[in-house]
Amino acid sequence: MNGDIMIRIEWDENSCTDPQACYKCLGACPEQVFLTYPRNKRGPGKAAGNWAIMPVFLNLCTECRICEEICPEDALTVSVSEESVAKEKTTISDRT
Repeated sequence: MNGDIMIRIEWDENSCTDPQACYKCLGACPEQVFLTYPRNKRGPGKAAGNWAIMPVFLNLCTECRICEEICPEDALTVSVSEESVAKEKTTISDRT
């Protein structure tokens, strides 16, 4: 992350139905931004299931968009927060 730029990663759970099986974005991210977690808890004799992904370490994201490019379901969107970009532009223009 550079300066005050805030990176946002959105995950479409309707498009990506089994991230634990696919694992493409998780394996491709050079900064290891994502984690998976089961939405259905384990129980006696029952394995965890209904997996989801979450961009947990956003401060490590470099906005390379490899996760977007490799996702076969187009379920990830990486963007920069407009508020932060405006703040950064103001900061840069104040310095010149």
